[in-house]
Amino acid sequence: MITRSRQRGLSLLGWVVVLIVLAVFGTAAFRMVPAYMEYNTIRSTINSVLDDNKTAMMSEHEVRGALSKRFTINQVDVIGVNDLAISKNGGDVTVGVDYEVRRPLFYNVSVVMHFEDTFNKTSGN
Repeated sequence: MITRSRQRGLSLLGWVVVLIVLAVFGTAAFRMVPAYMEYNTIRSTINSVLDDNKTAMMSEHEVRGALSKRFTINQVDVIGVNDLAISKNGGDVTVGVDYEVRRPLFYNVSVVMHFEDTFNKTSGN
């Protein structure tokens, strides 16, 4: 019979397993957070261009130019303005983003993050 005073928590092997699991998830988070921060910068940059009242009067080329300038200012390197799908129909502007980021985790294991979104500006906004 085991008394309550002898039950004192995890063994050394239990702690090693917990630390290994925490190290793997910590490393994955450490590799993934910058990609999500950069996507947030891309999203806010596109939204700021589309929120401008002059965007409805711009051509697709001018929208690309405005996005290019803001990508340069915000140091966005993972995607270029030529990789964006920009379409204009009258006063409506649509910008599509679709890209993947691959970050090495350890040895031959990588983390792949896929970012896809569509941003719209209607002439009524």
